[in-house]
Amino acid sequence: MPDTPLRVYSSTSRVATAVLTAGSRLSLPIIGVALGFVITTSVPLMALLRILTISFVLPAAVAWWIERISTVQVERGSAALTLHRAGLRIEVPYAAIARILPWRLPLPQPGFSLEMRSGKRLTYGLASDDPTQHISALAGVLPNSVASAAIQHPMLLYSRAKRASSRRWYHVAAKFGLFALLPTAVWFNAHQHIAYGGLLGQYYLEGLWPYVKTWLISWTLTSIYLVLYASVWRAIAEIVAWSAAWAAPAQTTRTRRVVEVVCGVAYYVGVPSLVLLPFVQ
Repeated sequence: MPDTPLRVYSSTSRVATAVLTAGSRLSLPIIGVALGFVITTSVPLMALLRILTISFVLPAAVAWWIERISTVQVERGSAALTLHRAGLRIEVPYAAIARILPWRLPLPQPGFSLEMRSGKRLTYGLASDDPTQHISALAGVLPNSVASAAIQHPMLLYSRAKRASSRRWYHVAAKFGLFALLPTAVWFNAHQHIAYGGLLGQYYLEGLWPYVKTWLISWTLTSIYLVLYASVWRAIAEIVAWSAAWAAPAQTTRTRRVVEVVCGVAYYVGVPSLVLLPFVQ
């Protein structure tokens, strides 16, 4: 498996990206909880899209841009680690590295700092979706205790387990796009019967485009609500998985499997149950 891209952050860029990333990710479960328990009226599609654009899309886009310009090329020479990108070149002699210090929080991504033998830390922090790959690559040129201690750090155990369970884009598309067709069919059918007297009522009264437009709006809203619903469970799952990595590092992988199963059941069983609940009461 190729190395994940390595990014170099100054203190300022790390804090800015971490705030943007955390704010973007937390906005989804917060909105989901608000729509489920606080806001009693329905929110129109365009209003919901504006809220999501401001709270989620824009911060995530800015964070992605900072991550992109922070990505560096890595050269592992015989005597030094060299990191470079446009306008920046960092050379760190292996002999000067005393410790690898993983970050406690994986924000904006899992990462680590390098402590020099002088007692000072490298000005820049290093981050990646899977820092273990980059730390392992240094194991051959650093004392074994330096690399092995970092690799077994709870935050890196957490990040490895999370990456191992990550899904590709088409899994996400199927989860929130295709699966949304099922609840959409139920709600669209109910709406058509209530508002127009039958499944094809709007089509007969207003024509094909208004009928299709109503279905598209229903499907889009359903997909968004599914994302918000899943984000609530995901937030809980990540808190549990991260906490478990610190409390019981040896159980990190097992805990990850459990939380993924719980999230799957909550979604693929919970959603149909919630959709059908009003019809069986």
